[in-house]
Amino acid sequence: MSASSVMSAKKENSIELTLLGEKIILKSGGDPTMIREVVALASAKIQEAERRGKSSLPPHQIALLALLDVAEDYVYARKRAREQKEALNEKSIELFSLIEAELKQ
Repeated sequence: MSASSVMSAKKENSIELTLLGEKIILKSGGDPTMIREVVALASAKIQEAERRGKSSLPPHQIALLALLDVAEDYVYARKRAREQKEALNEKSIELFSLIEAELKQ
């Protein structure tokens, strides 16, 4: 089976949504539950940006504020994941050393 036939076998889902007064049809072969979660997050971030921004901000600036909020969340999440991975690696090394010490006795 070629790559093109695998890709065409995926069922594409369409979701119609409205963000900042713009109707958008989103097509994706992804998991519908995940798509709804992504759309809900985007909508929530846009609403937060609208509340924080001045009432006269144009929609593209609101979208940019929301994008920056999502980017900030992503950077912090990536940092936390990296820190947790380092802590887990340290604990794994410590645990391995303890197991080795017990096996040598």
